[in-house]
Amino acid sequence: MKIPCIERLPFLVDGLSFLRTVFTKSQFNNLTLIATALVVGSRFSLTEIHRMWLKEKAISTLSWFLSDAKFSTDEMQQLYALQVLHRYKIKKGYFIIDDTMMHHSKFCKWIHGVFVLFDHALHTNLKAICITVLYYSNGADNKAALTFRIYYQEDSKMPWSKNKTVVCKKKYELAAEMLEWALKTGYPPCIVLADSWFCSEPFIKLLKGLKLHYVMEMKSSLNIKVPCAEPKRTPTGRLAKNQYNLQQTVDFFASILHFIPCGFAADIKTGKPAKIVYHTKTITTRLNAIPGKHRIVESINPDKQTAKYFLTDQLNWEASRIIIVYSYRWAIEEFFRNAKQLLDMEEASVRSEQGVTTTLCLVFCVDFLLHLERCKSTADDSSRESQTIPAIIRRFQYKNLEAFIEKIQTDEIFISKWLSVEKEFIHRERKKCNELITFDQEPELSLAA
Repeated sequence: MKIPCIERLPFLVDGLSFLRTVFTKSQFNNLTLIATALVVGSRFSLTEIHRMWLKEKAISTLSWFLSDAKFSTDEMQQLYALQVLHRYKIKKGYFIIDDTMMHHSKFCKWIHGVFVLFDHALHTNLKAICITVLYYSNGADNKAALTFRIYYQEDSKMPWSKNKTVVCKKKYELAAEMLEWALKTGYPPCIVLADSWFCSEPFIKLLKGLKLHYVMEMKSSLNIKVPCAEPKRTPTGRLAKNQYNLQQTVDFFASILHFIPCGFAADIKTGKPAKIVYHTKTITTRLNAIPGKHRIVESINPDKQTAKYFLTDQLNWEASRIIIVYSYRWAIEEFFRNAKQLLDMEEASVRSEQGVTTTLCLVFCVDFLLHLERCKSTADDSSRESQTIPAIIRRFQYKNLEAFIEKIQTDEIFISKWLSVEKEFIHRERKKCNELITFDQEPELSLAA
């Protein structure tokens, strides 16, 4: 049994006030009501949110707000991105690109954006919404998911039921579209971080067009252009145009014997010795599949003997700096985990396009406000360690518990209402089993010759 929501959390009401120009007063109240329920512990189910507020709002009212109320989700995203820009006073940082899936098992044919997609993590096809996300991080505590695009797979087995025409774009095209949108919104040119799925010639060309630098993980199967030991000639004896051979990345680095160890220094206070985490090798070269000169780092874990390869257009960076900068990409993985596990993003069963985009915008906003609260708690006490997002959420759940205890000690009407709401969910009657009967039929025909 979950504790009811007592009041809208002040940090959400104040923090979302920049959206008042988009919503009416009633719509803003509905937004903060849903946001509070999610933080306090509700699933993203309108029935459960309705129950946690002791039926303060009808389910149909909340459903109408998400799916049919008149407001612009594009304007909502624009105002949110500007709020992030101004609150963090962004001058530099990192744009992180990644995609994730919102899995669905029920009502798929009526939920906008659900397709049969291949999940590379689970290695199977499933019904899901795939979204590509643009995330910002300064490499420390300032973090925020900025915007998203829904990926529509071409020739999918499950188009949306209302047969709306959708334009299929590659994920790297959606990523470039979001980056261009961020720059036009006023964000400074930040370094782009992405995994190996985005490390391709088309995406890098788009990044160069936007004049953005990048650090990406690259696939080991890519080939490096190695200068020929002897000049290549055509059958007629002329010098060939391409004076190089192709060698796979793994084989090329295997021929380099010298490596530089990277790791953590010894900690005198705790007595921990120095630890080597990676063996690194660095080259500046050209790849066959990706245009331009790049800095490539091979990073080998000496314990597991696993290797990763990183690519950047920053030709003067050392291996340790490239690896550290790429590690900031993990911030978006933490966001996906928090959005799904703490804010129940994956289980939202809203059906319309507006409902899906409003849900994602709301999750983005709440996550941003939780990070602001974490920064605020650290600023108030500089000696205090930075708290995790789950710890921040538990703090607000505890405040709701305190308000709940105070409420039941003084408000008999509230107790009566709470008991009546919970009582409705006690009894669940089994369906009546109907008796199987035989209807009058024609005599059975014999198939015998």
